[in-house]
Amino acid sequence: MEILDCKTDIGLLRRQNEDSVLVLRHKKNKNIKLLICADGMGGKEYGEIASTFVTSSLEKWFQKKGVKELNNISKMEKLIPRYCKTMNSKLIKKYGEDKLGTTLALALITKKNTLICNIGDSRTYIYQKRKLIQITEDHSDIWEYFETKKVKKEHLRFFSNSNVINSCIGISKDLCIASIYIIDNDYDILLQFTDGVTDCLMDKKIKKIIKKTPKMYLLQEIINEAVYKKQKYHIPRYLKRKKYSDYMIPTNGRDNASGTIYIKDV
Repeated sequence: MEILDCKTDIGLLRRQNEDSVLVLRHKKNKNIKLLICADGMGGKEYGEIASTFVTSSLEKWFQKKGVKELNNISKMEKLIPRYCKTMNSKLIKKYGEDKLGTTLALALITKKNTLICNIGDSRTYIYQKRKLIQITEDHSDIWEYFETKKVKKEHLRFFSNSNVINSCIGISKDLCIASIYIIDNDYDILLQFTDGVTDCLMDKKIKKIIKKTPKMYLLQEIINEAVYKKQKYHIPRYLKRKKYSDYMIPTNGRDNASGTIYIKDV
């Protein structure tokens, strides 16, 4: 039995939930699936409007597409970024520049492949052969520190500017830059999270939860861990010595926490 699910939690400090998540099967072929995780940008007006607009627009776009077209992965590789730019233009036209925006983690599961689209710092992972693998790269100012091996990925959460992203839908016509990844469907689980989850949980913690939790409760358990269970953090000495930035300890539940999941077989 497959599991296709999405969850969102407002967290402990926010007054509203600016995340929007969606999972669905195509009405003409249930084997074709769409997963979306969007994080309305904090600090901007109406982040929830931007994230909801993106999920609802993509739902309509997906259901209007034919099965043959969706299975043409090379065509989708071009059409999805193009449609993201269309959504970006519509938001800017209606609300203006620098008013509202959202990240986007999208996964289109077709007959043979999974196409992943990333805009911003919401993440897409796969769990394969007992390994948790992050497929996407964060579109953030601090990701370069990890790419250049100056900082371990799990330590990026300590940067005070960790939430500053350089690609999104809705803020500027020049900032909507999509990264596309195409992978085989040979994974066991596909997961997407907003940074309300990944800022609080290291990959090894997510992996541990996957190993010990019944699959039907897995997504809820990961989100509960991020929001409601205090994690033990300390800023490593090498960061303090290098002083790349001002640092802060993440607080569980400080942000909305959301995710989607697809499990092939339980």
